[in-house]
Amino acid sequence: MDAVTLVAMADALSDELTEGVARDRPGDAEPSGLGEFLTRARAVDDDREVLAVAAALLRLRNVVDHGLACAVAAAERMAIPARKRVRSGAALLMGLGAAPAVAMRAARLGSAVDRVEVVSRGMRDGAVSAEFGDAVVRGMSHVDRRVDGISDAEREAVITSLMVQTTPAQVAAKAREWAIAMSPEEADEGRPPVAEDAELNEMTLRRSDDGRVEATLDLDVLAGEELFSAIDPLCRPVPDADGSPDPRSAAQRRADALGEVVRTYLSGSNRPESGGVLPHVTLIVPVAATGLVVRDEGARRAAEGTAGAVVERVDVTAVSEESGAEGTAEERAGRAGASGGDGRGRLPRVPTLGFCGAVSARTAELVMCEAAVCASLVSGEGVPLFVGREARLMTPGIRKALAIRDRGCAFPGCGAPVSHCDAHHAVEWKDGGPTSLDNGVLLCRRHHGWIHRLGWEVYIGADRHPWFVPPVDPEHPDRDREPMRSNARRTLTCLPGAA
Repeated sequence: MDAVTLVAMADALSDELTEGVARDRPGDAEPSGLGEFLTRARAVDDDREVLAVAAALLRLRNVVDHGLACAVAAAERMAIPARKRVRSGAALLMGLGAAPAVAMRAARLGSAVDRVEVVSRGMRDGAVSAEFGDAVVRGMSHVDRRVDGISDAEREAVITSLMVQTTPAQVAAKAREWAIAMSPEEADEGRPPVAEDAELNEMTLRRSDDGRVEATLDLDVLAGEELFSAIDPLCRPVPDADGSPDPRSAAQRRADALGEVVRTYLSGSNRPESGGVLPHVTLIVPVAATGLVVRDEGARRAAEGTAGAVVERVDVTAVSEESGAEGTAEERAGRAGASGGDGRGRLPRVPTLGFCGAVSARTAELVMCEAAVCASLVSGEGVPLFVGREARLMTPGIRKALAIRDRGCAFPGCGAPVSHCDAHHAVEWKDGGPTSLDNGVLLCRRHHGWIHRLGWEVYIGADRHPWFVPPVDPEHPDRDREPMRSNARRTLTCLPGAA
C-alpha cells in the first residue's frame, strides 16, 4: 500500500459520506451510501447500525493517527524537515495543514514508537486513541525526568498502570503519583516536582480593548489546591427566583466565586497594608452622583478631626470643583476630558476606578452601596482643598441586625452567606434614603447587580422584611409584577406578626 492507495481510500470514503450521490451498485434505485444512511437513520430501528458505524470510524481514526505518527518519525529519521528548512516533523505537518496540537501530538507519538511499544501496538490495532496514547507517552516522560535509572520491569509496571486509566487526565494524575512514589526521599529537598515548584508560579493581568480584565494563572499544586478550596463552596448553582436552573455556565460560576473571595479578603482587616492603609477598591465620582452637598464652610468643618477614619472594602471619594475655578463649566469640562480626566490629576467627569478607569453610573452605584463616601472639594486642576467626613456606609450594628433578619442574601432562592453579601439601600442613599435597618437589605454581588442593572426592585414591607419586584416583562408589559418574599421569609403574608 502506498500514498496513491491511501488517497484512493480517502476518496472512496469521502464519496460514501456524500449525500445524494448514486453508487454503481446492482439494484440501487436511488442514491445510497454511508452519508445517505446516516442522514436518514431512524431512531430505535437503526440504533445498532449507527453505533457500529461510529465504532468502526473511531477505530479507523486511531489506525490513521498511528500511521501519521509513524510517517512523522520516518520524516525526522530521514532529515526531511532540515531539507525543507523547517524546525521539526511537527512543523512539517503544520505546513501540510495540520493544526498545531495535532502536529505536536503526532510528533511525540512518533518519537515514542520504540520506547512505549504497548501504546504503538494499541494504536495500530485501533484500540487506543491518539489522545490517550499521547497522555501515556507524556506521563512516562514525566516519570523518566523525575526518576533516575528506572529499570525495564519498573517501566513496564508504570506503563501498565497508565494504560488501565480511563481518561488522559487520569493518566497524567497517575503518572505524577508514580513519579513521587519512585523518587528517592532525598530528592525532595533538591528538586521539587514541577507541579510543586512554587518558583514556576506565574500570573498575568491585563486590560482588554473593551475595558475588561483578563487573567491567566499557572500555580503550583498547593496554591492551586487552596484556590480550589476557596472557590468550590461558592461555585454551586443557585436557582433563579422562579425555581429555574442557574443559567450561569460553570466558568461563569467560577469567575463569580473568585470575585466573592476577593471581596471577602478586602473586607477583612488582617491583611497587608498598601501605602500605609489597608488595600481597598478606590472609586472617584462626581459629587452630584452621590447626593452629597459640599459647601465651603460646611466641608471645612466636616473635614476637621477626620484623621484615622476606618476604610472599608471600598473607598469612594466624591469630588466637587471649586466654585471659583477659572473658565466656564464647558471649558473646565474640556480640560478634564470626556473620558474621565486627562491623566494629569484633573477632575474626572465620570466615575473612575483607581486601576481600571472609567465605569458606568450603574456600576458606580453598585460599588457605592458598600462604600465609605468622603466628600472633597477640589480646584479646577483637581487639587484637593479640604476633605469632608465619611458617610453612607451601614454600621457594624446595622449589618448585624440585617444578618439576623435576612440570614444571608435576601434574594428569593439564594441565601448566600452573610460574609459574601453587600448591604444595599432599598431607597438609594443619594435619593435621601436613610442608613438604617428599615432601609437595608443583604444581597450577594450577583443579585445586587440584578437590582442595579436588570430592573429588579426591592422595598421594605410593612412587616419590615425585604420584598422583591421582578422587572417588567417586555412581552407582557401589562402583566402584574407580583412582589416576591425574601429568602428568609417563611410565609407569603405581609402581616407584621408573620415570620
